[in-house]
Amino acid sequence: MTAGPGTLVQAIAIEILRHAEREVAERIHAVQLAAYAQEAELLQVASFPPLQRKVEDIQRSADRFFGACIGGALAGVVGIERSAVRSTLWISSLTVAPPYQRRGVARASLSAVLAQEEAEAVMVSTDIRNEPALALYAGFGFVPVNHRTVDGGRFELVELRRRRDP
Repeated sequence: MTAGPGTLVQAIAIEILRHAEREVAERIHAVQLAAYAQEAELLQVASFPPLQRKVEDIQRSADRFFGACIGGALAGVVGIERSAVRSTLWISSLTVAPPYQRRGVARASLSAVLAQEEAEAVMVSTDIRNEPALALYAGFGFVPVNHRTVDGGRFELVELRRRRDP
């Protein structure tokens, strides 16, 4: 399948990842580290809390992880968690390895999660300066519902919500 002259588009397969397994957690961690390092540069911060996560944190996480695979390589990861209110789903992370960005990986991953997970509302938060993430979420119908600052004001997070389609 081609997207334009000379541009080969590979299929993106979305699968549930068994993050408790060390090897899988290491692959998730590698994608997250690369993507979060890039996000730290975008936000112009030297210290970025997601970069402190360890493989063991992923293994112990109560989140469900979905992987976007291209040609057998893990290109992107979405972590989701259920809130105390079962009808609400939180996207705890959505990361794409830099070599796979701008190839539809985030869009395919988010679309698959929204299609597979039943919830009245889906929530996500991101820094107000992360324009690519904000554009992605807006394209899926997420709207801002709250702003808050964290880490002594270094980060201004916007919380976004998407209601289930009627």
